[in-house]
Amino acid sequence: MMQSNRFFSQCFSAFSVCRAFLVVFLACIGCSNTFAQPAADPIAFVNPFIGTGGHGHTFPGATLPFGFVQVSPDTDDKGWDWSSGYHYSDSSIMGFSHTHLSGTGISDLADILVMPYIGKIRLQPGEKHDPAADGYRSAFSHASEIASPGYYAVTLEKHGIRAELTCSEQVAYHRYTFPETDSAQILVDLLHGLDRHRSWLTERVLDAEIRVVDAFTLSGYRISSGWSNVQPVYFEIRFSQPMTAFGLATHEVFRPGSTLARGRNVKAVLSFAAKAGVPVEMQVTLSPVPFSVRRPAHDASLTFNDIRRKAEQQWREALSAINIEAPDSVKTIFYTALYHTAMAPNRLWHPDGSPDLSTLSQWDVYRAAFALHTIIRPQLVDELLQAMLQAYHNNGYLPVWKLWHDEVNCMIGTPSVPMVVEAIQKGHSAKAEELYEAVYTTLTTDNPVAPWSLFDRYGYVPNDVGELFSVSKTLEMCYANGCAALLARQRGDSTRLAFYEKRAGYYRNLFDPDTGFFRGKDRQGRWTSPFDPTVTNERDFVEATPWQYLFHLQHDVEAMIQLHGGQQGFADKLDALFRAGPAKIDEHILDITGLIGQYAHGNEPSHHVAYLYNYAGQPWKTQSLVRDISTRFYTAQPEGLCGNEDAGQMSAWYIFSALGFYPVHPASGMYDLGAPLVEKARIQLPSGKSVSIQARPYGDAYRYVQSVSWNGKRLRTAQLPHVELMQGGELIFEMRSQPPPKAQTK
Repeated sequence: MMQSNRFFSQCFSAFSVCRAFLVVFLACIGCSNTFAQPAADPIAFVNPFIGTGGHGHTFPGATLPFGFVQVSPDTDDKGWDWSSGYHYSDSSIMGFSHTHLSGTGISDLADILVMPYIGKIRLQPGEKHDPAADGYRSAFSHASEIASPGYYAVTLEKHGIRAELTCSEQVAYHRYTFPETDSAQILVDLLHGLDRHRSWLTERVLDAEIRVVDAFTLSGYRISSGWSNVQPVYFEIRFSQPMTAFGLATHEVFRPGSTLARGRNVKAVLSFAAKAGVPVEMQVTLSPVPFSVRRPAHDASLTFNDIRRKAEQQWREALSAINIEAPDSVKTIFYTALYHTAMAPNRLWHPDGSPDLSTLSQWDVYRAAFALHTIIRPQLVDELLQAMLQAYHNNGYLPVWKLWHDEVNCMIGTPSVPMVVEAIQKGHSAKAEELYEAVYTTLTTDNPVAPWSLFDRYGYVPNDVGELFSVSKTLEMCYANGCAALLARQRGDSTRLAFYEKRAGYYRNLFDPDTGFFRGKDRQGRWTSPFDPTVTNERDFVEATPWQYLFHLQHDVEAMIQLHGGQQGFADKLDALFRAGPAKIDEHILDITGLIGQYAHGNEPSHHVAYLYNYAGQPWKTQSLVRDISTRFYTAQPEGLCGNEDAGQMSAWYIFSALGFYPVHPASGMYDLGAPLVEKARIQLPSGKSVSIQARPYGDAYRYVQSVSWNGKRLRTAQLPHVELMQGGELIFEMRSQPPPKAQTK
């Protein structure tokens, strides 16, 4: 038993025997009454605009859980905060494209732009800040916008067109209601896309084609290169009424009546006779592979409203995995967070038509979002393991950051290894032997962001060999080996266990006892100098200061405690983190946000840190900090996320913390206890069992934990195993308004 668990038990020891008996008795008689009343529709509490402002990088458009099609408005591509194509600060829309990234720190996708308008148009979007320009950009007001799971609507003010969007897995449904006119137009733009280097946009499109099949139908493709090296999208567009005229353009040269256009800059201009109140509808079917290889299932008889209802039902089922009782403000943040965790990964298909997954974002999601999937979405975990194994066979190492069918090698280390280990530890045994070997090969094969040969030669990644982020890489690589050691121990593989454990301890080679921080070294062992723990230094740290990577030893917390002189010294160092002066951040490093002292909640390396007070014997500080972070950095506003969503990780932190536990070391299969933000919760497990959670008494004043019981038995540790959680049961937090008396002396 860890020392942290003994201290946690001591904190709870204030309960008398009589009160403990009463808790167990009340828990037993209350089991059958929990959630006796029907739960409110969770869709009503989802606000897709949360995260579309500030640095959240989310989009408000229509998609399905883990769906391929993500049809949404594009307002601009002016920089980092426009990574999803939409930012709430904008007041004009270029059009509606069909693929997007949710919450990433790099822009890409936005394939196949569609824009309705009236009259003649210049074949360019128009001036970014002048919606009156004669391009196809239109002003809009947020007052006219509606967004809910599977549906988006807005009024384009330039011509008074009401635009509505919904979707199925691979089909986007557009409904445009024009004023009555003979010059209703719809433009289809294959040049449009999101990219970090807009000046390269034309070069980014490798090949594109539009073909007019008949008066109702277009087909074509767009093959582009951006963050993903090669990104093909094939499409078929079907209209609800015939075109009255059409023309195609190649490199802005418009040819009326042309039925085929091919090149890098291809557009179509389509005319319709619009009647007031009778919308022009489009069904845009998309695929990453040619329709001759795999044609998406599609029922053409279904109406726009039919599809919207089906999309809502799919979201309702996905969101019903967790039911909570809490104030409406908490429900809105919670269910929107749950919604965001289902925006990625995205299902797509290999060139041979077999299934695949995109937008894995492993460096972000291995910390908590993947753990959430293991609880409520085990089938998705199996799909992820298959996708990672396929990428391993393609690349020779498990993926780092997979987008479309490509490895983009974004961020650092080998973040798939902790995910694979966690999945196997939690019982996902299919192809476990193959995955076990993939872990070893990955941890012994150099890749562009994990130089294992240097790591083995020096016992760290030196910072004078052309490698950026040397300390961060070393620590992430140590963690991956610490995770791999769990598998080797489980299998009784003593040779690999010794190998992994030795490497997992290489962090000691970069710990400087004089400063109390990890520091960069060159090949001769000389420290980076001068040294300031509040300064960003990309030679040694990625998206962080030395403070923010100081506690990145989740696989060896007891050793981390000893590095700081024991539990009290460790607690003092945590206190210093949250009280430190402001970070001195380079202008181009935008991810260090959501600061409390040097704690940066807007970026993933900090996400487990508030829970480390449990291991320092001061769990009341974890409980108080988690409440502060939850209420300070998550709100129901467009700016309601303090950092980019990162494919569900930012939201997963909130979901776990609101429920009262969090995976500090996810590969271990253990959850560390905090304090719930909700009054009651029920997690519906895929097995049919459920976990009920209750905080009592409940209210803003009660943020500290007196005791915790699991299935009527008081917990003596600050942890709950995944294997027990998945058996179902009841988790009761007895709350108090003040920390325990001994906290006053700390």
